[in-house]
Amino acid sequence: MDPLAYFEREDEVERPVFSELKEKFTSEADEEHISSLPKMTFAMVKPDAFVRGLAPEVISRLKESGLIPVAMMVTEMDETLIDELYMFVKQKYFDSWWIMPKVFSQAPVIPMILIGDPGEFEHLSAKLRDIIGPTTPDAGKPGNLRYDLKGTNRVLNIIHAADDPAAAVREASVFFDLDEILDAMLSTEEVRYDPDEIVPEEPVNLLRWRTFNEVKLEALDYIDIRRAEIQELLDREAEVVAKELPIDEERLTLKETEVKLSLIASEVMEEIDRELVRNARLPADPKGKGKLAERLEDSLVAAKMIKLLSDERALSNESDFDKLLMFSLSRELIGSGWGEVVVHSTWAVMPQMVRDLEKNGKMIISSS
Repeated sequence: MDPLAYFEREDEVERPVFSELKEKFTSEADEEHISSLPKMTFAMVKPDAFVRGLAPEVISRLKESGLIPVAMMVTEMDETLIDELYMFVKQKYFDSWWIMPKVFSQAPVIPMILIGDPGEFEHLSAKLRDIIGPTTPDAGKPGNLRYDLKGTNRVLNIIHAADDPAAAVREASVFFDLDEILDAMLSTEEVRYDPDEIVPEEPVNLLRWRTFNEVKLEALDYIDIRRAEIQELLDREAEVVAKELPIDEERLTLKETEVKLSLIASEVMEEIDRELVRNARLPADPKGKGKLAERLEDSLVAAKMIKLLSDERALSNESDFDKLLMFSLSRELIGSGWGEVVVHSTWAVMPQMVRDLEKNGKMIISSS
């Protein structure tokens, strides 16, 4: 196959972009560069992996698999760079695209040009994508990088990877000049970098079920109804999360607890609704009822947050989560910027995560 054929695109939106890129690439590249296209790819350590301190392990795993970083930088991404890198993906997920700058504003990224032998794969990008696994980490399997390192969700999923050689050139050009890309393609030496530059000063734990447990425990402070039952379940959830089990084992172990939490939280919400109605129909007492309503509203927000963070299908079907998030922040249920990002981004991508899990034959944690 002619390596330049990778620049040919059937999609009407992609075609002019890759046509222009092909012209620019071939104006500077020689035959050796062109023949090297299947042996190069582009990857980027994402903000979640950086802040978790996983970048060294990610790079090590890639090198062990024969993908050698020959160009690398640590940099920040603004909205312009995000839109340029993901220009074709944005069209597909336009309605939830707001989550991207929210995530990428939190920490640096590490874009890399990689070279290596594709082996049994058509090109190195295909090999890379096989190594990292599905976009949704939970839909993967042991051996997949995203699965093994327990990516949080479809956005906080450790690493970005190019689809094919032409995409690798385009995405690399977001960060590197063409002459840097061409030099990297023919390099025989691993890039040198300062190990201290690719790790945060203080790693942050972004594991989804740990973060959700922390939020639910804060929410419990606002709930009186069936409080002991919920506390017992949350303690059990915390014990499971602390073991840091592999994803499938963790999900299986958590399922019964999460289903019970979801059901009890629903019953608590129903009881709060009934109490609101009962008190509304009592003799007039504006001040007293107003104070009671505020307390019950706190409980309702807390119970709903526990429900949604315990039930993947309910979370995927929730349309007013933005408002719930704001109410939760005002009550300090979520205490950090990264906690907010984990909760908000997981909701934003949960509909697709559910589809990914079902497609790969994985169970959905839900009471319905």
